Amino acid sequence: MNDHFQITAIGCSGPVAGHFVEGLLEGGAAVRILARSPAGVEQRFSDAEVIAGSMKNSSDVERAVAGVDAAFLITPMGLNNDPTLEIEAARLALEGMRRGKLKHLIYASCLGVDRQCGVGILDAKYHIERMIRDSGIPHSILRCGTYMEDLFDPRLHLLRKGKFLYPLNKSRRFNFTRQHDVAGFIVQELMTKNRVLNGPIDFVTRETYSIADIEMLLSSVAGFEIRATPRFPVFHLYRALLPLFRIRKHRFSSVIPLLVHFDKNGYTSTIPFPQESQFAMTDLERHFRGILGQEARQ
Repeated sequence: MNDHFQITAIGCSGPVAGHFVEGLLEGGAAVRILARSPAGVEQRFSDAEVIAGSMKNSSDVERAVAGVDAAFLITPMGLNNDPTLEIEAARLALEGMRRGKLKHLIYASCLGVDRQCGVGILDAKYHIERMIRDSGIPHSILRCGTYMEDLFDPRLHLLRKGKFLYPLNKSRRFNFTRQHDVAGFIVQELMTKNRVLNGPIDFVTRETYSIADIEMLLSSVAGFEIRATPRFPVFHLYRALLPLFRIRKHRFSSVIPLLVHFDKNGYTSTIPFPQESQFAMTDLERHFRGILGQEARQ
């Protein structure tokens, strides 16, 4: 454990957000995790301190941030394209942080949330960023692109068969973020240097990529052809199934409206990552070499 700084991870006990915790631990941070079901989290992250509680309970959050140097917050995705649950969870968490006199809140947000767009996942971040700003808590907001570990790594078995499941308009362009980079930036640029941004930055790859670019990169690294799933008919099937996902309260009830937004607009940064930063951001080719290239086969 690092004796110099301690960070509380809130909303990071699930399988996707767990990449952030792994990165923070690898970076040498002393990590405390707030988890509703601590037993499984303790087993996965034996080097972290795990305490029982929920971000939806302000008293739990107050206890979780007591004495730490910073807190890293991921808010839960609401269902049925409704941002209400995520906004309420953030409100309760912020109340606990205020009571706990938190020194530095680091929030993982999304690109393009300067205005509302009718997509619940993005509109929630629009409101939460403003709540954070108005809370008076010292803060750093990292607006992230599509997470590499979330989009590519779970589909490795398909990639090895030459298929990339992303049935969107191939001309749309995207910025990406490696989750381990988020943790590395927090440790190296914020915690170690005792730096608070007190505002948002777009924390994404300097390059933008079309789906056609991604196909070429995947194929080059893998050494065989990998092609994205055609937009027709898969994209339209997803949209047709949206009422069913809403009835079942499936996470796709919120994911599909986001994909529709991506299909129309792409998902790119409008604010370049600060040139003065010396942090080495991972590009897609490097990530692909890690999961598909020679390093993965040895």
